[in-house]
Amino acid sequence: MATPERRRPGLRVVLLGAAGLLLAGAFALFATAPRPEVVEPTGVRPMRVDTLQVQAEAVRQRARLAGVLEPRRDVELFSETRGRILAVGAEELDRVREGHVLLQVDPTLARISVERAEASLARTRSELELARLNLERRRSLVEREVASEAQLDAAENAERIAAASLREARAQRDEARDQLAKKTLAAPFDGVLRQFPVEVGEYVREGQQVGEILDLSAVRISVGLSDRQIVAVSAGAPARVDVEAFPGEVFAGSVLRVGSASDPGTKKFPVEVEVPNADTRLLPGMVARVNLDLGSAEPATLIPRDATVDEFGLRFVFRIETTGAGSVARRQRIEVRDVPFRPGVFAVLQGLTPGDRIAITGIRQLRDGAAVEPRSGAGS
Repeated sequence: MATPERRRPGLRVVLLGAAGLLLAGAFALFATAPRPEVVEPTGVRPMRVDTLQVQAEAVRQRARLAGVLEPRRDVELFSETRGRILAVGAEELDRVREGHVLLQVDPTLARISVERAEASLARTRSELELARLNLERRRSLVEREVASEAQLDAAENAERIAAASLREARAQRDEARDQLAKKTLAAPFDGVLRQFPVEVGEYVREGQQVGEILDLSAVRISVGLSDRQIVAVSAGAPARVDVEAFPGEVFAGSVLRVGSASDPGTKKFPVEVEVPNADTRLLPGMVARVNLDLGSAEPATLIPRDATVDEFGLRFVFRIETTGAGSVARRQRIEVRDVPFRPGVFAVLQGLTPGDRIAITGIRQLRDGAAVEPRSGAGS
């Protein structure tokens, strides 16, 4: 009977032979298998994009500022005399014409004063006439050596005193007439009574405020400009004003005054704009926006805002380069600024020149150096 030591070498020989047969079969299958067909990779098709040829155009700098409408004039009305009110010719919020009687204070005492002053004036006129006749007689007597020089001097002095009394009487008469005129308060100009809290029978004092009148023949708006803006604005420059109460309408105005010093609080330079308001549609307190042209138009290179890519605060565009092999997109960094009243465009400060062509579609998918196919007739 065979022992285990003798059976082990025979088992090892069998296993090695089987492995050899498997390896030989694998080589035979690899040698007889058909070769795989080699497929050449196809080229990437260029991306089709719309393009725009960059051009320079005239751009005028503008400022758009908000403000509140104010009346052309705002005058407080005071009583220049004292007495009881006999009549009231208007009420609060009424529109009045220049010279319209607003109130009448009792004029009785003022009329008496005028009569007294006129009587005194008549008396002094008569006294002056007499003094002048007496002076002529004294001169005639002196020439005939009938009267003395002292009598002539006295007559001349009397004539001068009478003339002075006449001037004083005229002044008193004018003062009395002025006091009588002050018994009537009239509108100083065409306007609207914002305040007029007086009633018939009320007693007013000299210097008492009795009302307030607004001149609405024009309205004014005060706005503040920066130091760069103020140097491009001058008095008389045109201005356009739009008011929230009248959407879609534009009112023509002009710069009335330009401040020469900035406001200590806002550091802005005040500018006052006036707008004619003959139909009084514009009212004090309405919110308005003033549009001002700053200086003359200057050339600028404008591109659509959507044609740029913002990366960490930096702006980029894809400039199209055309070579013999086709067109490629080159990533180009640019410096831009906003254009007032044109939110859809940028003004290019650096990075592009007129004549360059940029991609305006598909910019999120483009990469630097990517092949592109500009659309026929896209952009100009």
